Amino acid sequence: MNQIAFQKALREVANRRLKAKIENEQRCQEIDKKIPEIAQINQYLAQTVMRIMRGEDIESVERQNIQAQQNCQKLLKKNGYSIDYLDLHYTCQKCNDTGYINNGQYCTCLEKLVAKFAIEEMNQNTQLTLCSFEQFSLAYYQNHKCYADMAMILGKCQKYAMNFNMNSPSLLFQGDVGTGKTHLSLSIVTEVLKQGYAVIYDSIGNLLSKIENEHFKNNTSQQDTLDLLLHADLLVLDDLGTEFRSSFISSIMYTIVNTRINKGLPTIISTNLDGDEIYDSYEKRLISRLFSIYEVIPFNGIDIRQEKKRLREAKRESLI
Repeated sequence: MNQIAFQKALREVANRRLKAKIENEQRCQEIDKKIPEIAQINQYLAQTVMRIMRGEDIESVERQNIQAQQNCQKLLKKNGYSIDYLDLHYTCQKCNDTGYINNGQYCTCLEKLVAKFAIEEMNQNTQLTLCSFEQFSLAYYQNHKCYADMAMILGKCQKYAMNFNMNSPSLLFQGDVGTGKTHLSLSIVTEVLKQGYAVIYDSIGNLLSKIENEHFKNNTSQQDTLDLLLHADLLVLDDLGTEFRSSFISSIMYTIVNTRINKGLPTIISTNLDGDEIYDSYEKRLISRLFSIYEVIPFNGIDIRQEKKRLREAKRESLI
């Protein structure tokens, strides 16, 4: 386990617990001022131990306390508050923001935080730079036949990002170099990250290289890249087809795609390879999953880099 991420997660859980206690104390002070009767009830309940020590019957004390608590709830409701307003409201109800359950087992909330911070650390070393939909201009396509197709793809990607959830489909962006696949996939990442999801995004070659190094060499980072890829809310793999080919890499590729399908986790893969090239390069079991389960989005546009270069040159010539 990534120890840096683990320590960050522990601090986050501790901060959540502290925040819950501070907010509870503020709510109690508010109610004491607004509803003095509840303050009196709380003072009565605080004397429970003393009443028992004075010899009062325990069962009688319990009945009286239950009645007092019910009266408190009635007063809260009468004054427009929820009946649990004075309870401690933890972020995680399973562990009460301790991070542990059942004799020291990690709570799922702690595990998710560890993964979140580990993913953030991994993304700091990505070879990709995030983009936005606003930076994707359809103006470059106006004088080309692909304009309508690219406008449709842009709208589809924006809708995907806006409505993203754990049931969103996996996508395969397929097209030539410079047609906008990476830009739009990273624009989706930008929006999905804003929604609080854990997203991993990088070139497929870079990620597979990390997994290979961790498998065959000493993993000094204590990070399991493959495990993070298998469990991220969204995984974006750029440039399928540029990775080094080996039996190990092929096996890992299949594991990533197949496991995430089985878990129902969405993945976005982009590639410059056409259908024939994919069939020539990968195993049938991987190809079957890509083309039968992923939604294939063909990018048939122009090379936008070349178009930008052409427009720059035309502009310079017009100034001469």
